[in-house]
Amino acid sequence: MDAKPASEPAKPPRQCYCASLDADFRQKQHIPVGYCGICERCGQPGHTQHFPGPLPYTGAWCDRCVKIVALTWPLKHPAFWTVLFMAVVAGLTYYFKK
Repeated sequence: MDAKPASEPAKPPRQCYCASLDADFRQKQHIPVGYCGICERCGQPGHTQHFPGPLPYTGAWCDRCVKIVALTWPLKHPAFWTVLFMAVVAGLTYYFKK
């Protein structure tokens, strides 16, 4: 038995549907054991879970794509690009006004 050291924090439980899928469904959908979905972005085995952002959407993602989507979803919002554009214009205006 390989126990974790006391200094290592416990991993939080994954919020997915692995426990609720039966073997027949997994076999029909070609989902490997230990996973509950196929990643929507790359096609690798993943987990069906809530979108890692503010949208009310449930889909399947592998761990790699969850991290990528979680870090990049703000870049897809038009407000981000508007604020960035305004900051660049303000910076250039300030720089050339000197």
